[in-house]
Amino acid sequence: MNEARPMTTEMPKAFDPLAVEAGWYARWEADALFVADPNSDKPKFTMCFPPPNITGELHMGHALQTAIYDLIARFRRMNGQEVLFLPGYDHAAIATQNVIEKQLAREGTTKEELGRERFAARVEAWYEQVGATIINQLRLLGASMDWSRLRFTMDSRYVRSEGGSEVVIATVRPETMLADTGVAVNPDDDRYRHLVGKTAVLPLVGRKLPIVADDAVEKDFGTGALKVTPGHDPMDYEIGQRHGLEVINGMHEDGSMQVPGLPYDGLPALEARKRVVDDLKAQGLLVKEEPYTHEVGHCDRCHTVIEPLISEQWWLQMDEMRDQALAASDAGKVRWHPERYERTYLDWLRGLRDWNIGRQLWLGHRVPVYHCDNGHVVVSVDPPGECPECGSKNLTQDPDVLDTWFSSALWPFATLGWPDETEDLEAFYPTDVNCTAREIINLWVSRMIMTGLEFMGEVPFADVVIHCQVQAADGSRMSKSLGTGVDPRDLITKYGTDALRAWAASVAMSSQDVRFDETRVEGYRRFCNKLWNATRLVLSSPGTPPAESPGTLEAREHLEDRWILSRLSVARRDVTAGIEGFTFQDSINAAYGFAWNEFCDWYLESIKERLRAGDAAAQDVAYFCLDNLLRLLHPFMPFVTEELWSRLPGDRDYVMRADWPELLDRFVDPGAEEQFQQVMAIVEEVRGHRQAAGAPPRGGHLHLLGISGPVAGLAARLGQVELVQEMEGGVPLAIAPGRVSFPAGSGDARRQKERQRLEEDLAKMEAKLANPDFQAKAPPEVVANLNERADATREAVRRLTTGE
Repeated sequence: MNEARPMTTEMPKAFDPLAVEAGWYARWEADALFVADPNSDKPKFTMCFPPPNITGELHMGHALQTAIYDLIARFRRMNGQEVLFLPGYDHAAIATQNVIEKQLAREGTTKEELGRERFAARVEAWYEQVGATIINQLRLLGASMDWSRLRFTMDSRYVRSEGGSEVVIATVRPETMLADTGVAVNPDDDRYRHLVGKTAVLPLVGRKLPIVADDAVEKDFGTGALKVTPGHDPMDYEIGQRHGLEVINGMHEDGSMQVPGLPYDGLPALEARKRVVDDLKAQGLLVKEEPYTHEVGHCDRCHTVIEPLISEQWWLQMDEMRDQALAASDAGKVRWHPERYERTYLDWLRGLRDWNIGRQLWLGHRVPVYHCDNGHVVVSVDPPGECPECGSKNLTQDPDVLDTWFSSALWPFATLGWPDETEDLEAFYPTDVNCTAREIINLWVSRMIMTGLEFMGEVPFADVVIHCQVQAADGSRMSKSLGTGVDPRDLITKYGTDALRAWAASVAMSSQDVRFDETRVEGYRRFCNKLWNATRLVLSSPGTPPAESPGTLEAREHLEDRWILSRLSVARRDVTAGIEGFTFQDSINAAYGFAWNEFCDWYLESIKERLRAGDAAAQDVAYFCLDNLLRLLHPFMPFVTEELWSRLPGDRDYVMRADWPELLDRFVDPGAEEQFQQVMAIVEEVRGHRQAAGAPPRGGHLHLLGISGPVAGLAARLGQVELVQEMEGGVPLAIAPGRVSFPAGSGDARRQKERQRLEEDLAKMEAKLANPDFQAKAPPEVVANLNERADATREAVRRLTTGE
């Protein structure tokens, strides 16, 4: 067993997150705590991390996603499962090719001059340079990933495709009347019914355009007559297909016009557009010009207008795969969290069309298609020696590459060695959980489900967890280029990884997107400090500390001991239920509430004197609670819990290899919880009266009627007052029959100042209530609320005046 010794022998007085986090990850990794064993007898649990783009740096969305994945992985390990948390990154074809092409441009060359082979070598070198950045950032976040199985979507071992040729069709989106091939009208439009079947002549070009009737045309939109450019958009293309209209490609790939024989040929699209309008005016064919707002596609990288272009593409027929996915959904094989996102998935799936999987890039997985000199198409995993149709040995591979989402769709099983029947594939497929954002449900999640069913015969995961998106503080999209982004590394430097991870768990499953609030991360930094100080207090207790496994903790004499053990059982139940049900906010809230409010603020306060005296029972219970609390918090806050765990007595292994706390029904004690709840209520009221009276923090008397035994004694001790059998005067308690008093003359100056402040507030409220306009115009509930506040303030002034 590898003992998890503390990083330093003496526990510092102040918690320093950077010092605590500095060495633990390297120790976990050195001791192979993240490596999964396919031959283990433990139940298997697998998650494949969504591969981030290798071109970028991790942002707040990645930080949130990593925290969720990792807390699940750590929780499952502690529950006795063999966990494979598999890392990887995506080749980001478009972004990477843009980066390399810009580098080449600065060097005065192009990819074409370089050639495919040398271009690929250039990309490979760049990948090696930037790939470490993503990996190091994931390590910084504490991700317990099995780095021995790191995968990259361009690995030679990642994809070896199998399959046959699919239907090759054209898709078009040109945008100019020079490529019009028809005019469409609604069949119920009386204005044009007599023209259907006739032809119109296209101005400037002279092409005859068939006039067709089609239900897709809206009678009330524009003139009701639609010029049809089948290469313009999907609707135009469909109309053209239904009516056999010609498809014309009106542009070159560089965005210039492709209209041979016309004066616009070779002009940039925008310039041609202006020339066409001018010529229509000159010929008297332009009826009018008016402003019109519509959506125009722009590149999200360079912000230039995206011009339509018709081209031949490779497609994947989706009918059969879609039907398999729908059947799996009907059978309940994939659960969605929250459930509402299943509708998003199914709505898209039911309307699914064939998938255009070809991309005109140099970077990516080449389409396994070859063309011979005689125009035959050969689909083959390995380069064919000759054309099976004509025997030609002159074959050229298709220049297209596969859509990045195609390779990503294979992620859950290709990363495990598919198509080979590997040990990992047998042991760890199907995986268990996929966590992602809603915007890629259709692009990625649905396609993983379909390919998993198609190639493996099983869905790739049982649960899909959709987390929220993190917005900037003002509600805008987080963006580095817009100056609204937040770098997780900056937050880690300020507050520590644990604080960031705990914040992520608290917001990840919010019903709406979350505006980033840095003060909440800072709050979890204070929580870490609270745990640190609580551990120092328990460790400072004199005498012999309990062993690694504190005693049997049978019946306890003290109320506070029975209460905290009962509350620990409730916390364990709620934290477990939250993680298992993917409501992580419920888990972290339950752990936080128990740790800060119940264990630190109430229990440790109630046993301070017992600890100082070396009370064995107090030590036993305190160590037991701390031991279990650190286990409960470890999935959320791995660094500080590992550090504090290592400082508890006994020869300890790592907390990440400790068992998850058991649910001990024998500790559940409703009676003790009810009694201690009464103690807390009395103490809080005593403290309130003490503050109102301006009395010092200690001293005074408490008289309780009908309440005795441990409740009365503990309430007096925590309230810093003496329990008495009789009392004259004093302030009556509202929460219980009894009174409390403080030493005469204590805090006279403070009491006088407080009374003066309350009298000023009361005067303002009474003046407002005496105003007829306020009484007439203010809502009744506002007037009633102000009356209640005035009465309460009046009573407080009276009590301060009389000294009650």
